[in-house]
Amino acid sequence: MKHILIALLLLTVTLQSWSQQYKVSAQRTWDKYPPEAQERGFGLYASQLVQMDDDPQQEEVMLFSAHNGHYPYFDLFKNYYVIIDNYTKTIKYKSDIVISTQRDILLEDRNNDGIFELYRSYFLDGKFSVDEFGNNLKTTWVYDCIEWSESEKNIRKNK
Repeated sequence: MKHILIALLLLTVTLQSWSQQYKVSAQRTWDKYPPEAQERGFGLYASQLVQMDDDPQQEEVMLFSAHNGHYPYFDLFKNYYVIIDNYTKTIKYKSDIVISTQRDILLEDRNNDGIFELYRSYFLDGKFSVDEFGNNLKTTWVYDCIEWSESEKNIRKNK
């Protein structure tokens, strides 16, 4: 009987310590975001706070993504990006929906002006082809940049 009680005690302590390793992240409330930011069928995949314009307030760059298909060596995703002012929560830029094999936020300050640019790669017009086995992806890739335009005083896409 003593061995059973020790085993149960050990099992209880082990389960409690195991469960503390895996915590669920805090729920994101959508009350502080404009409703126009989210499209039906898309979920927030990633977000980052960076300086995207000449205003001292930072902007939140959000990537919304939906699964668009699975192939043996790659997955396809439908993505769009939303840039909102972190203070006023107004949308400064919302991209078109594009198809890509990647879903990441690549923010860099390549010209060292203290203002970050968002670099993306996606399929031209969402068109692609594969062979009969779902391999050999053929598409025309588009590489562009979403950045601050000093002359227009807004965030715009630059090819």
